[in-house]
Amino acid sequence: MRAIKKTIFAIVTMSALLLSSCASSSSGNNENVKTVPIKKSAAVYFSRVGNTEFADDVDAISSASLNRVGGELKGNAQMIAQWAADEAGCDSFEIVTDKSYPEDYDKTVDLAKDEKSAKERPSLKSSFDNIDDYDTIWLVFPNWWADLPMPVYSFFDKYDFSGKNIYVFVTHEGSGFSSTIKSIKELEPKANVVEALSIRGGSVNDNESSVRDYVKKQLEK
Repeated sequence: MRAIKKTIFAIVTMSALLLSSCASSSSGNNENVKTVPIKKSAAVYFSRVGNTEFADDVDAISSASLNRVGGELKGNAQMIAQWAADEAGCDSFEIVTDKSYPEDYDKTVDLAKDEKSAKERPSLKSSFDNIDDYDTIWLVFPNWWADLPMPVYSFFDKYDFSGKNIYVFVTHEGSGFSSTIKSIKELEPKANVVEALSIRGGSVNDNESSVRDYVKKQLEK
């Protein structure tokens, strides 16, 4: 049943991608916003790890969103953000909700769907008092139901990114960016929103060099 449910989830998100892919990379109202020079950046991410109380013996091998690095449990988005932060030599911040998400993957998928349907904005435990100090954000999150996770909506509701660069990295299981870029442009019309990399969850470990090379290239511009 778990495998079937994941397959259905992939089909649904792929269908959403087909409907929104044409708009996701070109729609929005900030096409004329110019990239600002990257002087001080920060990596910001939302991941299941850090927002879920996982058991010490949780299975990270068969999960597409969990990894064990040196014995430490890490999420896909977390790893990408850490690579970006390391390459840019910048700070890394985690978007953390007041509530905890289910350890079970399928239950998290169901809860994410309910949040999206209700347009819920989960309250955030994390706070970024010095966000104005940064001109560039390397933003990383998983594609949930063909859009941003609702806690990322909460993040954008809380902070103003006018005049900043937002480089978007998305993890997914076949749905790519879907509507994420379009949504961020609508939320932050005065920011320069850039479609960076979409990486399949099961292949994140194979894409460290891709993430680092991308960040390095932007820093050299």
